[in-house]
Amino acid sequence: MTDTRDEHSWPPPWFDPERYALVTPTNVQALAHPVRMRLLRLLREDGPSTATALGERIGQSSGVTSYHLRVLGEAGLVEEDSGRGNRRDRWWRVAREGLAFSFRVPGEAGDADQLEAAEQYLRIAAQVSYERVLGYVDSLAGRGEELSRLPWQLGEMSLSLTREEAREFAHRLVALTEEFRRDQRGIARGPGGPDEEDPAGDRERAVLQFQLLPDEHGGRGSR
Repeated sequence: MTDTRDEHSWPPPWFDPERYALVTPTNVQALAHPVRMRLLRLLREDGPSTATALGERIGQSSGVTSYHLRVLGEAGLVEEDSGRGNRRDRWWRVAREGLAFSFRVPGEAGDADQLEAAEQYLRIAAQVSYERVLGYVDSLAGRGEELSRLPWQLGEMSLSLTREEAREFAHRLVALTEEFRRDQRGIARGPGGPDEEDPAGDRERAVLQFQLLPDEHGGRGSR
């Protein structure tokens, strides 16, 4: 069956509500906090955990992590893993495999305060991406002869695109990425995930960072 949805509208063809939690300016406040974003990432990448264990990993008390997990739970981003819990510790897991943030959802544009929270969320997300890159760069000196065999790379390419072309480019990149994520749908990486289902032992965890942004410094007609 052909998908006839307009890619300008919401949802775009790649969005699956069973897999992705939808975040917009009207509900982003739950995520606009560095502790909550870190907790969500840990649960998504390493699987279910308790507030106590998560607190130890991020240097916070179990009371602090419990509070932030409840906020994420109220927003539908995490949920209690009742199959693992007991009277002493509640286990938490992500409610969806990933999340999608968009300004384009009809009726979800947000007011001034909500847009400020959205900006805060994006600033935190950008900082996390920046720290990932710096962490890799800082590790290079200790990798020695391994460097010549590594596939990882950083790059930046200038493009000249219409907005239609930019949408098409992003859509194709998402589709390509999905081909390499097919064994990760619905399950967190790490313990019990596909990284352990690797008899050859040659699978490594990786993260794709992707930004397609206007070049505000390039100027119209620049080369």
